[in-house]
Amino acid sequence: MKKTSVFLSVLVAAGAGIIIGVLLAPNSGVRTRRKILYFGEEALEELEQTIEDSFDDLKRQAQKKCTEFRNKLICNPQQHFNH
Repeated sequence: MKKTSVFLSVLVAAGAGIIIGVLLAPNSGVRTRRKILYFGEEALEELEQTIEDSFDDLKRQAQKKCTEFRNKLICNPQQHFNH
């Protein structure tokens, strides 16, 4: 499963949980707003981590492709420049 699908699922589930929690909570408005803020901060941290992981994966893939291309040029440079 793609990371974006997992992240989107987590985000939707968190949003639904927050809404249900707010509707069913017997807490005061101040306490409810604190809970929403806490869950929002948690969701933001998860988003930041997902973006960071995705960036790291992209960076590794780019480095791998550069290394592969460099190795092809070193092994047979004429093949790439004759076309």
